[in-house]
Amino acid sequence: MKRCLMLLLPVILLLAGCGHAPQENESLESMTAPMTADHSQWQQEPYYILQFNVDSVISNAPNVTATASRVIISQGGTYLLSGTLQDAQLTVEIPAGETARLVLCGVDMHCERGPVIYSNGGGTVVLLLENGTENTLSDGKSYLYSGSKVREAAISVEGDLLITGGGSLSVEAIHNDALRSEGTLAVAEGTLEITAWRDGLVAGQELQISGGQLSIACGRTGLSASSAKSGQGSVTLAGGTVALICGGDGITAAGSLSATAGEYHITTGGGSGNASYGETAEKWGLWGGLPQQRPTEEQPIINREQIVSDSARGLSAGKSLALSGGTFTLDCSDAALYSVGSTKLSGSRVTISGGDTAITTQQLTLSAGDVSILTARRGAVAEDMTLSGGSLSITAMEEGLALSGGYDKSESDPAADLRKMTVTGGSLSICAGTHALDIGGSLFQSGGSLLLGSGREQNPLRAATAHISGGTLLAAGPLPEELQLYTSLPRISVELWLTGGRPLTVTAAEESTPMLSFTPETSVGYVTLISDELEKETTYYLVSGSARIGLSPI
Repeated sequence: MKRCLMLLLPVILLLAGCGHAPQENESLESMTAPMTADHSQWQQEPYYILQFNVDSVISNAPNVTATASRVIISQGGTYLLSGTLQDAQLTVEIPAGETARLVLCGVDMHCERGPVIYSNGGGTVVLLLENGTENTLSDGKSYLYSGSKVREAAISVEGDLLITGGGSLSVEAIHNDALRSEGTLAVAEGTLEITAWRDGLVAGQELQISGGQLSIACGRTGLSASSAKSGQGSVTLAGGTVALICGGDGITAAGSLSATAGEYHITTGGGSGNASYGETAEKWGLWGGLPQQRPTEEQPIINREQIVSDSARGLSAGKSLALSGGTFTLDCSDAALYSVGSTKLSGSRVTISGGDTAITTQQLTLSAGDVSILTARRGAVAEDMTLSGGSLSITAMEEGLALSGGYDKSESDPAADLRKMTVTGGSLSICAGTHALDIGGSLFQSGGSLLLGSGREQNPLRAATAHISGGTLLAAGPLPEELQLYTSLPRISVELWLTGGRPLTVTAAEESTPMLSFTPETSVGYVTLISDELEKETTYYLVSGSARIGLSPI
């Protein structure tokens, strides 16, 4: 506290024309951290200087004052910050419509009892990371005004918050969240290294990532957008590189979540190997969230031994999830892709290691892109699915893809009869421990390819009806007797032992290149092939290991 009390005097003296005076050939600019030769555009306009000297501040800004624990900016404008500030808060008190541009040029700031940067007037705050500079912000374990209107985050802004510039920013949030904006939180560029006891980046309305490099380790959610008032919030991913290690969800939006570009590496709840399912699991929800105890020097921020969250999803949306670009690598103990409404995959490259169900949604649409589920308890669960392009490959311990809870003739579910899967293009390849494709309703296929492999003595395709008018359907395993199959396409059905892990190829007699290849994970003894590429009175060879059978379609 004594150091904080000294903040006031140097500011007053400087503003009065006393105190530290520049020596010969010394200017305020030379007292700041070194500038890069390539000055950014902000330097073309007037700006003020704030130099922190551990427990004092020197400034040429008439609208900067200080109290015992705060340095206060009371007007919009551009402010160049440098130096070290210990145990004090930088407060930005500007109304909505004004913008305070804070140029971080080699700062080390810490506030023990509250947010290190706090804006309470509704205006816009821009953190510009000066090229080539390293900047560090941190808070303490306990906030003095905990539970009040002060948002409990190391950087807390009631208006909009924008982060840009070519420098770096390290934030250590020991109390709660790292960065929080009640409006829009946007990252355009810069390098961000963040550790947080709770959440990483939190937006009240919209979270935008369009560039930069973000590395976040947190106890709960990495990136989130949610409004307590409206229950809405959107996340837009349009560029940059993001690496998240989260005890809870990776990226979540109360409303919509969309991605058009960028590279994302997300691990949640300790990864897929930390999922709680199977005979040893006492209950769900033992694999994510906050540590029971606040961190200490001996115990890191991320503690997975004792956790309290019931959600550790990769991407989670309250209404809709749309991935049209970008690359995602997801290692999640819970669902990797989750949406209460629709999930549209139209151009992204997604690689999933999931502990629970890899994809959970109401309506699943794949029109472009490449989605690969390497491991999961169940591959995907939806009410309806449409496949028109792109590729989806699934390896699952139980069902590969289940619609409406799957098909069970012993149970009466009128709604299940209305569920359907429509395939007009693209490719779907499934290797499942039980049923590869389990539909509580009907399959309609007019194009594309379905390659289905089930567990031993399991049906690869379970549905009430299957209407195959085009495309290719390969079922490695017997089709159930109760399946009503409607097709006029050429068909091959044969008892053929397939050893798990060994590829099955289908080759026309006059061709050396296989027309298709599929590798089931488990051994089966029956193959059904239906395809508009087959021609009657033509011999096709089914080859698996040393087994080779030549057949003509019927």
